[in-house]
Amino acid sequence: MAAVLIEYLDDSEPLTFKDVAAQCRIDDDDERDFIERIVIPGARQAAESKSGAAIRKARYVERLAAFPQGAFPLSLGQVSYVESVALRISSSTTATLDASTYELIQLGRESLLAPLGERQWPDAAAVTITYQAGIDLSRFPSVRSWMLLAAAWAYDQRELFAKGQALAAMPGGYADTLLAPICVPTRF
Repeated sequence: MAAVLIEYLDDSEPLTFKDVAAQCRIDDDDERDFIERIVIPGARQAAESKSGAAIRKARYVERLAAFPQGAFPLSLGQVSYVESVALRISSSTTATLDASTYELIQLGRESLLAPLGERQWPDAAAVTITYQAGIDLSRFPSVRSWMLLAAAWAYDQRELFAKGQALAAMPGGYADTLLAPICVPTRF
């Protein structure tokens, strides 16, 4: 089970050139293009990958072979809204569940989809869930700090991008604890 990004719902990355320039102590615009096109999206994508949570607001679709029993976690954390739950009952029959039959449950770092009340999920040959996810960075200042550290690390390693060499991993430890508030629990 994995979510697929459909489209971003905002026009910009969560960090700006000005944010990264201040973090890296850059005084001119010479590397603006590199920072805006490579460093900032890379820092955000690294944070999303490491945490399992959506950071930039976007629309996602997730497909399941069938409904699991009861409430189940969506593959991304920080889901804000479920747009639709569609199911294929047979090769020629499809249906969309009424939003009053299910609920989105926020558990802090994890988002669950559950049938409402005493209901059970209907039988389905396939399920497609479309939802919106992403965070308000003002609620998670440590995540913003992690992305700024990652951006500064990538900026310091910029010559490796130009030479096409493999990048070494960003040092973990303290920095990784900054993502803890949004890290989705590991599932087996």
